[in-house]
Amino acid sequence: MAKSVLITGGARGIGRVTAMHLLAQGWNVAITYSTSADAAAAFEREAKGTLAHDAPKFFTIRADVRNHARSREIVDIVAHKLGGLDGVVNNAGIRRDALLYNMTDDQWREVMDTNLDGAWAMTKAVLPLMMQQRSGAIVNVASLSGLHGVVGQTNYSAAKGGLIAMTRSLAREVARSGIRVNCVAPGLVETDMITELDAEAKKEMIRQIPMRRVIRADEVASGISFLLSDDASGITGQVLSIDGGVSA
Repeated sequence: MAKSVLITGGARGIGRVTAMHLLAQGWNVAITYSTSADAAAAFEREAKGTLAHDAPKFFTIRADVRNHARSREIVDIVAHKLGGLDGVVNNAGIRRDALLYNMTDDQWREVMDTNLDGAWAMTKAVLPLMMQQRSGAIVNVASLSGLHGVVGQTNYSAAKGGLIAMTRSLAREVARSGIRVNCVAPGLVETDMITELDAEAKKEMIRQIPMRRVIRADEVASGISFLLSDDASGITGQVLSIDGGVSA
């Protein structure tokens, strides 16, 4: 019987590639999106156009992870439509970069509300189901910024660092219930999020990567897929850095 997974922020970037990766492996997949309605619709058309008739189930659903009540509704809807829920990937995230002395309250709050509080709310919403079935895997998409200081990202680094700490603590809380909780911490990934970077700044960042290249989204998707799978059945509370060697 196919396993089912919910991916937040799955219309673009790492979330989208991860969804396609898991569909190819036979998972039933649901993705949420907030502002990327056009991208979500295009993705749904593409996915359904390439999937075979007897392929896994796939659907998109609009949800802002900052709406905690909506997170509880989403879990119920997804579990009903997919016939259960075996995994959650907390991928939804935003950046509002600024040096701290120039950072506004809104820039701080928006990042914390989405990147940390949103993951907390979705995780809390799915725990009763996973504890009842005594199984499940949660993968939180953190960042290299949560492990190392990055200039201009005090809000993003704080949120992603908090996500890593939450992962480690929760892993201990729910291990006896058969639930695993892990993180991936990508470095510089080739997604829409880095297109806004200045060309020279991007070159300098690449020079600091031992592999001397950016990470592909499919490489992150492979790490997420592994942590969701039974191949990682003995792994919980861990952070998998996918950063080209920066954390070595």
